[in-house]
Amino acid sequence: MKKLFIVLFICAVSYSNLYSQLANQNTYLLKNLDQYSAYSALWGYTAPNGREYAILGTQVGTSFIDITDSANIREVDSVKGLNSGWREMKTYSHYAYIVSEATNSGLQIVDLQYLPDSVRLVKTWSYAGYTKTHSIQQSGHYLYLNGGNATANGGVTVVDVQDPENPVKLGQWGTLYVHDCRVLNDTIWASNIYTGETSIINATNKSTLEFVRTWRSFPTSEVSTHNSAFSPDRNYLYTTNEISTPNGKLNVWNIEDINNITFIRVDAYG
Repeated sequence: MKKLFIVLFICAVSYSNLYSQLANQNTYLLKNLDQYSAYSALWGYTAPNGREYAILGTQVGTSFIDITDSANIREVDSVKGLNSGWREMKTYSHYAYIVSEATNSGLQIVDLQYLPDSVRLVKTWSYAGYTKTHSIQQSGHYLYLNGGNATANGGVTVVDVQDPENPVKLGQWGTLYVHDCRVLNDTIWASNIYTGETSIINATNKSTLEFVRTWRSFPTSEVSTHNSAFSPDRNYLYTTNEISTPNGKLNVWNIEDINNITFIRVDAYG
């Protein structure tokens, strides 16, 4: 998937101005696509036949880009959505699941089996009280809807897509707003951007989420903890924040013992 990540990097760079110039880091431009007025999140999908696609959120919908042949990178289809500055997506089986912050956007279910010729919007799924989402994660046949009004206070909701076209809402946790989350071994690591904390939630029972603990992942800032990621050995968690004064940083935490999470160091670039 190296080719995919190069394309994603180029798309991200084209979306905003660079504030500092870094070395190429062994990347090079394959093609620059700029067909829409604005862009947001993106994801990758490898079809059963090995063809690779970038799935790109735009202001007006979602673009599906064939990147298999580096000499012929092109949009093969798109799915319209409600106008929104933020759109995010994940895949399970041969389906893409798309959310946005637009009211009444719900969860779009897109069938990818018709690629490379086209994609098909199956339906937009919702439930009582749910109209919009900030971000989405996927682990196995479960989706995790974060922010928006998927649950109380913009928390996290678990959705079962074992039947990909007929999702089932399961458990919810709404104590704090969840901007984004990561899922590892049935444990949700939720980024609480408005409090500068990270919450750990046991999701072994997807219908009844069990709170484990919350800790302040940015000690010097109340509004932070944008998202997180795990180290390859899963012993460390990297947390980032979305502030400009002071500049956002990346914090490194040892999470081998979740009852004794320890700060390792802070990394800052730019």
